[in-house]
Amino acid sequence: MKLSAVRFAVLLAFVACFSAGEASANTITVNNPSFEILPGGGLPSGCGPACSYDAGATPGWNGGSGQFQPGPPATTAYFLSVPDGATVGYVGGAGNTPFTQTVGVTVVDGVTYTLTVDLGTRVDTGFGSAADLVIGGSTLIAATGTPAAAGDWATYTATFTGTSLTAGQSIGIELSSIGSQADFDNVQLSDNVSSNIASAVPEPSSISLLALGLTGLAGVARRKFRS
Repeated sequence: MKLSAVRFAVLLAFVACFSAGEASANTITVNNPSFEILPGGGLPSGCGPACSYDAGATPGWNGGSGQFQPGPPATTAYFLSVPDGATVGYVGGAGNTPFTQTVGVTVVDGVTYTLTVDLGTRVDTGFGSAADLVIGGSTLIAATGTPAAAGDWATYTATFTGTSLTAGQSIGIELSSIGSQADFDNVQLSDNVSSNIASAVPEPSSISLLALGLTGLAGVARRKFRS
């Protein structure tokens, strides 16, 4: 084996050992993001075939009007589908207390935070939902999107990039009504920090490859020395 080939093998081994991999968004925990965790008594009030709701406290969230299971497709007068699971959160109408939640991380300078929420357009009352990313408890960044057709859902998105002035401030979510009943599902929050950070501990297979390359390099060096 030529010395240059061995060096190349060692280089590949180092890359395999310490490569950070592909960058990907880091998911930030949101409590009860799809409203599938129900209150202790379930959803006791009926509203049609396989339809129920509860006008009480929603696990994981502050405020809001309650949780709503509009029923299976084609049998309900409210929605034709539900984006994630069977349950959504709702705010009864304009002026009603919004859903709020503060997550467990704070703003970092230079990091971008992205909120996505599915907002519903009810068959019977139309669209009346709003979602905001809340920074420092008071700064609202409105999620934007295009309202879905009646009975359907649309994903709305809000983004915010931290600065030195906002570093350390809280990050929260607010879901509110701007008209009739507002409905929400599939609340997701992420940042642009890679979730696959380079590890200081290489994979065992990479260690074997590195050892093999170093052994070959040492053998070539010994032969050259003897010659």
